[in-house]
Amino acid sequence: MTTQFDVVIVGGAVTGSVLALALSSATTQKLKIALIEKSRPDYDKQGGFDARSIALAYGSLQKLARIQPLADSHLAEIICQFATPIKHIHISDQGHFGKTEFSAQTLGIEQLGVVVELAELGKTLANLLSQQPNIQQFCPDTIAVLERTTTDCKIKLASGTSLTAKLLVASDGIHSSLARQCGVITETVKDYQQSAIIANVQLAQWHQYQAFERFTPQGPFALLPLKGNNLSLVWCVQDTTPLIHLSDNDFLNALQQQFGWKLGKFQRVSKRFVYPLSLQKTNSHIHHRLAIIGNAAQQLHPVAGQGFNLGLRDLFTLCDLITQAFLTEKDIGETSLLSEFERRRIADQQKMMQATNGLISIFSSPLLPVQLARNLGLSALTHFPRLNNQIAHQALGW
Repeated sequence: MTTQFDVVIVGGAVTGSVLALALSSATTQKLKIALIEKSRPDYDKQGGFDARSIALAYGSLQKLARIQPLADSHLAEIICQFATPIKHIHISDQGHFGKTEFSAQTLGIEQLGVVVELAELGKTLANLLSQQPNIQQFCPDTIAVLERTTTDCKIKLASGTSLTAKLLVASDGIHSSLARQCGVITETVKDYQQSAIIANVQLAQWHQYQAFERFTPQGPFALLPLKGNNLSLVWCVQDTTPLIHLSDNDFLNALQQQFGWKLGKFQRVSKRFVYPLSLQKTNSHIHHRLAIIGNAAQQLHPVAGQGFNLGLRDLFTLCDLITQAFLTEKDIGETSLLSEFERRRIADQQKMMQATNGLISIFSSPLLPVQLARNLGLSALTHFPRLNNQIAHQALGW
């Protein structure tokens, strides 16, 4: 028996799950969707104080509000019930005079974005997916055999199940196995010679929904608000060895020395994770009856937290094109649709790659003229509200 679908999404983490829900909502549950994920996540084990988090910009929440997986609520509303708001962002250049701030109150909005624990988000998305009659999940499973013809895609899963679909979507992360299987290459544009230490830390006092991004000679340093007195830490350094092998107390002391006492005393640190940082992208967003989205298409430096939000824009662009084609009874996997998807995404991808790469280059430069220019630029954002608003709108994904 071969089960027929309209779309097969490979990669059932956040990006793939949100795309499935977006397509289901936009077509009033008419589009038949298969979601394939290679491993069954244990959200209980991934949660707690060690839980990893992601930041969603205000513009991303506006897009998520378009998805209505339940009759009485939209996805952004559901997520905000357990998310932590970001109401104030402090940006500074360590050891220099340049600094600026973005405030939700100044911009006339409730929040600049939110921080969400991945385990809680994953559990929520899994629950919503199970309530969609047009979405079938195959987990744990992988593609064993793939044949793409002129009219459709024929898939045999490792479990022995056979599927057909008009369109395949790769959302299975960087170095996507599906993209590689289809002949799309992931290339490293730049190795930053930095690694990010990711952890959660607990404060002695409440953070008041403040976020901090500080540029240092080693790399960016960020703190994002979590529930209670907790913060999510992203500490980018050139060599993690001196920090990663410290005891918890010694690590907290090093963190306190690095950040200072603006938020009070750091009291506790979670398990620490290390991720080498590089700029990577596929040589194409598309192939024959294939679209590539999110981290499967690009991986950015975490500076300014733009990577996941860029991936969300990928999936909403694709969702709009698929929905329009489906509702007008056109082939949702045809070359013209995929070419239009790539055309719409390339400019945004290149803009964000240049922006994040430029920030790293500018703020890591030891040259005095560059240091002066970047600090004058930060100060200008503070003293010219109109310029501050313009930059804030770009960061918010509007």
